[in-house]
Amino acid sequence: MTKNDRRITFPEMLIIALFSVGAAYLIQNHHPIAAETREAPTPALAPETVQTIETVPEIIVWDKGTIYDELCRGIEACDETISFPYDCTAELFDVFHEVLADHPEYFWPAGSGSYTRKTSPDGITVVFTPDSFLSRDEVASRRDALEKRVADITARAEAYGTIYERLLFLHDLLVSDTEYDSEAAAVMFERGMDDAISRATGAYGCLVERRAVCSGYAAAFQLLAARLGIPCRRVQGTETRTGAPHEWNIVELDGEWYHIDVTWDDPVFTGEPEEGYRSYDYFCVPTAEIAPTHIFDSETIPPCVSDTYSYYRVNALRLDSYDPDAAAALITRQVGLDCIRLKFPGEDALVPAVHDLIDHRRIFDIPAVKARGVRSLRYSASELGTLTVWLLP
Repeated sequence: MTKNDRRITFPEMLIIALFSVGAAYLIQNHHPIAAETREAPTPALAPETVQTIETVPEIIVWDKGTIYDELCRGIEACDETISFPYDCTAELFDVFHEVLADHPEYFWPAGSGSYTRKTSPDGITVVFTPDSFLSRDEVASRRDALEKRVADITARAEAYGTIYERLLFLHDLLVSDTEYDSEAAAVMFERGMDDAISRATGAYGCLVERRAVCSGYAAAFQLLAARLGIPCRRVQGTETRTGAPHEWNIVELDGEWYHIDVTWDDPVFTGEPEEGYRSYDYFCVPTAEIAPTHIFDSETIPPCVSDTYSYYRVNALRLDSYDPDAAAALITRQVGLDCIRLKFPGEDALVPAVHDLIDHRRIFDIPAVKARGVRSLRYSASELGTLTVWLLP
């Protein structure tokens, strides 16, 4: 054996063998081309994502004005039911009554009704059914008659030049043309609402049938005034003496509000049977003048403080106290009219006038009265301070 010849010892052979096995392992795992071909395992599919699109109900913005408008639309169309795509049950009946109070031309709803409330995924629906005593055909027939009557009256009223004169015309026409329905008044609170009571308490009964109770007078006056463009509302209250329910109007004239009670200016309430007689104690008066005989919540209506357009103020028939010469002048100016009217602030000033002019017969000494050959008279004195005298031959 030469110098370069060398035997491999057993330990060295063992090291070489281990090295070869390690190299083969590395080559197999880090060089895929030389390694056994394997298919990559199919990855597990992720669960399918299902996107659910929910139908979100449309948000409807509404308030009492929206309910009001929809009620007006449904009533005007004589719909048997009126639907609301929102929950208006808390306000529904209050707004319904507001509509009827503002629109006396809607005479066919009875003032009551019922509703159903339905809930679905799309939201809430309220279906309102107003009560009525009339069929659609009967409503149409009565509406036509009412509109013709209203058109006739308003055309005549428009012949007057001022708002005051137009209101006075309406007042006088209703007093003259309407018979107070005492039969309906006697039973209306006992038997409840029906068609006959509905007519007596509404504009249709007052204007077309020409019979009504106080609420019918007030509804008719409101309707006519509104058609003339005059702001007018109804006032609910009670009578001071009897406590019975009562209704009248307030109107706006030159920016001021005034009370008008057409019913109580009708002779059936004054007790005066004279043909054509009308009282004006309740025409365009302030709250201070109507309060002694009418009870109501003044907070629910505009303030009525002016007497500028009261009948007695406009016609210069007022006396702050009794003065014989001033009273004689007013009487002289009215001799020849249907009646003579004097207006005092109240009974304290009225009593001396009655005592002197009537009890002591001073009125017969007034030259204008003497000239007419008057031998007797009849008079009426109201608790509001009004003295009315009829000169008889």
